[in-house]
Amino acid sequence: MINKKILTTAALITTLSTTSQAAIDTIWNFDTSLDASTGTASLSYRGDMASNVNYFASEHEVGLAMPYGDNGSLMQFPATLPEQGLTVNLNNGGNTVTDYTMLWDVFRPAYSWNSYMPLYQTDFSNTTDGDFFVNPNGGIGISGQYSGRVSDRVGDNVWNRIAVTRSSDGTMKKYIDGQLVGTQIDTAGSRWDITNGQFSILTDNDNESAAGFISSYRFTDSIMTDSQIAELGNVHASGTGVNGQGLTADPSILTPGSYTIVVIGDTQNYSSGRPEIFNTVTQWIADNKDTRNIQFAIQDGDIVNNQHSSTQWDVSRAAMDKLNGIVPYAVVRGNHDASSQYDQSDRYGNGSPYSQQPTLTGHYENPAHPEQDMRNTFHTFEANGQKMLVLTIDISAGSGVVEWANQVVEEYADHRVILDTHAYNYDGGSRFNNAIDPETGESYDRLRDHVVGHDNVVYNGAQYGGQDAETLWNQLVSKHENISMFISGHQFENYDQFKYHLDQGDNGNDVFELLVDPQAMENGGDGWIRLLEFDPDGETVHVKTYSPYRDEWDTSFDVYYDIKLSDIPEPTTLSLLTMGSLALLKRKSNKNT
Repeated sequence: MINKKILTTAALITTLSTTSQAAIDTIWNFDTSLDASTGTASLSYRGDMASNVNYFASEHEVGLAMPYGDNGSLMQFPATLPEQGLTVNLNNGGNTVTDYTMLWDVFRPAYSWNSYMPLYQTDFSNTTDGDFFVNPNGGIGISGQYSGRVSDRVGDNVWNRIAVTRSSDGTMKKYIDGQLVGTQIDTAGSRWDITNGQFSILTDNDNESAAGFISSYRFTDSIMTDSQIAELGNVHASGTGVNGQGLTADPSILTPGSYTIVVIGDTQNYSSGRPEIFNTVTQWIADNKDTRNIQFAIQDGDIVNNQHSSTQWDVSRAAMDKLNGIVPYAVVRGNHDASSQYDQSDRYGNGSPYSQQPTLTGHYENPAHPEQDMRNTFHTFEANGQKMLVLTIDISAGSGVVEWANQVVEEYADHRVILDTHAYNYDGGSRFNNAIDPETGESYDRLRDHVVGHDNVVYNGAQYGGQDAETLWNQLVSKHENISMFISGHQFENYDQFKYHLDQGDNGNDVFELLVDPQAMENGGDGWIRLLEFDPDGETVHVKTYSPYRDEWDTSFDVYYDIKLSDIPEPTTLSLLTMGSLALLKRKSNKNT
């Protein structure tokens, strides 16, 4: 597979072997073709199937949730006609196989939730019913015996690893994401035999079929045990030979020498109805400044729910005040904050405690509206010898802000940069993109809606006079080698569970784009915050999720993981000259703070 970056410790990613009796163990990872990644069996197209599939280097090219690991290649397949699908040739001399295991890493798009999805068919002529399906209710099986439930609804729309074992006594065992969900027996005893060493996948005899995405398929002529399949667990970007379980270390333990940046997602529901949660969160950050070496906090917009409610602004100000003089922080306006109240001195404008944060190094100056100086800011600090820059971009930021941000990032070429804006990542990982697809006449945002089952208005920065995320990527983020992370909120993080969107800038540097917004969870967010723990090696970041309100850690794969940042290059002589020439920008930016 291409573009694979496994970003967890090698000890936690285990390639499992099947039993020693297995003569065939082949994995296909759909890296632009049907070539096997490992093993001796082969796949081929049936009928005109080749002209009806699409290959992608990354699940984010089509806006899907990310499986464990990093970007995985995949094939998009249609609802198949009986003459279509894929042929599996075991290349075993035509021998009959009665004991076997199959695994599929698949994503069912919303438009297939009410349809049958055929997974395999042992009748090579395809004149009888298929042998194994996902049914419209999300169960897996055949002959009215369907078990478990794969993802088939908004808020639970993820990749699934489906597995089946079949033994010569007619017993079929069925698994979803490593869990045994059911067993059924073919009383005739031979229906599921693979004769002549050939069978088909993704096809059925009478059009009971559905479109979807597959990132890996595996066949072995031995029976994996329950424990082997459990250890493989859920989907991994590197395929069905690699387990998809997350980190197992205790998240409460801070790596010695690390420092922490805390990300506070949309707080609008706390400000409007649960102030005690907001206060608990910020008080915990202040109280744990030393124990977790917290150097900075980032709030990613929608500070309040009603931009005109003075009461809600008062709540937010009281909560954030708990950090003053203890943990410096950055805030940014979201669409719910888009009023002039933000600019008041008793809120977050000039003269406010926010404008006096010791890390606040400069801001975008709007000569016509100096009262708006705190809408776009940048902050610098140093921790463990690492120079950091956090830059905020307002929900209504115009093109002038983008130009200013480019200048700031260039000036601080020796700093690792984290950008913060409210609306950037769509839930599921893809960036907002309101450009129109020429083939359909719909925006790319709306096309992605159809895949994941959303039916809502897509709100991105461009709708508030600001920047579309794809525009920000092209005109700012991709251009700078020292930009490492982008933080945003706005979209519910418990929809379409993904860890981050990983992309490479023009200089080959990795940029990790993280969505942090728990507002749709219980109690308006239950106090969940993201902890970015920067390892002493200067590259590894341990991403963890904790709720001071619940006093709980969340170790789900999409909120507990490690990433490895690209190196920050040493400034060249030209860069140093540029930094000197832009010193005036810094002084000018500071004059109203």
